[in-house]
Amino acid sequence: MPYPRGIQILADHIGVDPEHVALALRAASRSHAVIRANNFAHLTPEQYLNLTGSDRHAVAVVANLAMRFAGRIEDALLLMDIHHASQGTKAPRLAIREGVGTLPEHHDHAHVQQAIRILQAAGLPPIVTDGTHELRPGFQVLPGSSELPGWVFVAPDPECDDRRGFAGGQLGYLAVMRFAGWGVITEPMPHRLWAAVHPDYRNNPFTS
Repeated sequence: MPYPRGIQILADHIGVDPEHVALALRAASRSHAVIRANNFAHLTPEQYLNLTGSDRHAVAVVANLAMRFAGRIEDALLLMDIHHASQGTKAPRLAIREGVGTLPEHHDHAHVQQAIRILQAAGLPPIVTDGTHELRPGFQVLPGSSELPGWVFVAPDPECDDRRGFAGGQLGYLAVMRFAGWGVITEPMPHRLWAAVHPDYRNNPFTS
């Protein structure tokens, strides 16, 4: 049966059957007034993107329930961890040590730090480096240039293709960042990098 665009979009984003999202939306609407108010089942793609930027909680609740209806409990919990990390609502936040997830010279970059927190919340392993040697393999986040404000580039961990579930494979990195509200480029960049842009820059990603 055909489903409204909002349901289909969320189903595609999290990799479940639209029926699971429809069930989740009905269940959530009975107990979450904010979701009843938004009623995103009939949104256009543009309206859906606006909602994911303005009310990530509503989307996270429905996505979590949809994963549960699909029988993917671990991924359901993972989505909430990603949501909390993207919103900075999971306390206390552990400090990211220098050389974890990025080169030491990029440690203090705000968007790099946020991307590392989101990816770690998804259970993805960060690189550990002293800036010269790789001490432990893992993903690496690099900041964009001054001409690309808000952008980061992610090199996946070398074992990602063996990982299953929502965050599995190289595309799992895109799925995680997109669910966190970041914009993504769905084709890889040179050197096996994936590009993502912070939500604050999604509508104006390039300098003039």
